[in-house]
Amino acid sequence: MLKWLKTAVNTCILLMLTSCQPTQSASTRINANHYDSFWIWGNIQSAPYLVQSKELYILQGEIRYSKQKQSSVLIPQGISIRKLPHQKIWLVFRTHHLKWDEQNYQTIFSRMKHWKNQGNQVQGLQIDFDSQTNNLKDYAIFLEKLRQQLPAKYKLSITGLLDWTNVKDQNTLHILRQNIDELVLQSYQGTTTIPNYGEYLKRITSMQLPYKIGLVQHGIWQTTLNQPNDRFFRGYVVFLLRPKT
Repeated sequence: MLKWLKTAVNTCILLMLTSCQPTQSASTRINANHYDSFWIWGNIQSAPYLVQSKELYILQGEIRYSKQKQSSVLIPQGISIRKLPHQKIWLVFRTHHLKWDEQNYQTIFSRMKHWKNQGNQVQGLQIDFDSQTNNLKDYAIFLEKLRQQLPAKYKLSITGLLDWTNVKDQNTLHILRQNIDELVLQSYQGTTTIPNYGEYLKRITSMQLPYKIGLVQHGIWQTTLNQPNDRFFRGYVVFLLRPKT
């Protein structure tokens, strides 16, 4: 009887100790078939998950400053205008500077109009700009000007870097809240998931901005870090990689 009791006590202690151990975060590869929102950043070959997608962010060009021309130049990129009536469409422009000229704005707005005239559900414009965190206020002011010129029927989305979650300046955050409709925070660099992205995502709620999380196809993701209970969370967007040839 005593021996049985001793064994039972030892078993209980072992179970208690085991339950106190930190659990390993479940990680998985990003499978595009499990998502319905994607970045199209070039001539991506047709795939079943694109047919079933609900939302597409389509690259249309980049804005650079030309020293030769002494002006801001918009370089067309990405796929040509086509009819995609079953998906919500965002047109994406990557910029390398914030000193746009009037022609840049008008070319972008004209492109959006052409996509809409094809019968597409154009939601709005997304700007992709890798602003340094300490210069984020300048970017916010640029976005404020862009919002004033963007036709009211369109929304304004921006991509963002994980380090932006360290921003404390309330004036900067206020300008962003007043002018953008969503922030898509990129959890990857190039084709690889940033290893410590979870630490940054813990701070995203404090920005009080509607946000989505950008994932890279085939990247690593910890399923325990899902954000469904965050009132600012709006979903995921997967960056599709070109198939290897």
